[in-house]
Amino acid sequence: MPQIRLVVEYDGKPFSGWQAQPNVRTVQEELHKALKTVLREDIGLPVASGRTDAGVSARRQVVCFKSDSIDLENLQRVLVGVSSILKNEVAILAIDRVPDDFHPIHMAVAKQYSYRVWNHPSPPVLCYGSAMHVTGPISMEAMLSEASHLIGEHDFSSFRATGCGASSPVRTVTSIDIERDGNVVEFRVVGQGFLKQMVRNIVGTLLEYGKDPERQPSCREVLQAKDRSVAGPTAEPWGLSLDWVEYPEGRL
Repeated sequence: MPQIRLVVEYDGKPFSGWQAQPNVRTVQEELHKALKTVLREDIGLPVASGRTDAGVSARRQVVCFKSDSIDLENLQRVLVGVSSILKNEVAILAIDRVPDDFHPIHMAVAKQYSYRVWNHPSPPVLCYGSAMHVTGPISMEAMLSEASHLIGEHDFSSFRATGCGASSPVRTVTSIDIERDGNVVEFRVVGQGFLKQMVRNIVGTLLEYGKDPERQPSCREVLQAKDRSVAGPTAEPWGLSLDWVEYPEGRL
């Protein structure tokens, strides 16, 4: 049975996350229904490179499914058909056939998440719903300094959400970039994989140092504590987006 790979963009605000759940709208379920409609086949649930939480968006999520009936010579029909059903909430940006042993989760070598903050006394208008609003001043220097302690392989228990099902809290963060462009502050976090709400907890903690550069304990000590209560609050979901996923063949 051919395995098909999609690169998908979606607005997370109308959805209760990626994973299918009863009685709520999720990206996985809506994409599944659209694929079944276009293919006229009862395919299994599509598998993504990672499960985004409620309200979290994706610019380039990687998704796979298997189909008996798909026309491999006309994959563009699936792209257009699914995108037309899901309209401005979910769009397929690319589609191709991949080997049967390709796995969107296990074969990923890196992912980038970005988080946008609107830093101004007045609330955002054009980026409303896609950025967290912070009214007071933020020290870029303090945030960059504290972020440096999080680079590398660490036990990220202090940045792990309650109920996280990962067998190990050890993860590797490759880079954390923080840049300001006018009133927008953007965090970009790269790693092979992340714990539940890990990126939002990192951003929420770094913002606490940005608001109060003298805040104690330091990020190094927060890591060493291995205690979620020592870190800062969880940043709101709608500022977060999955930007890309990288595989041995390249970045998608």
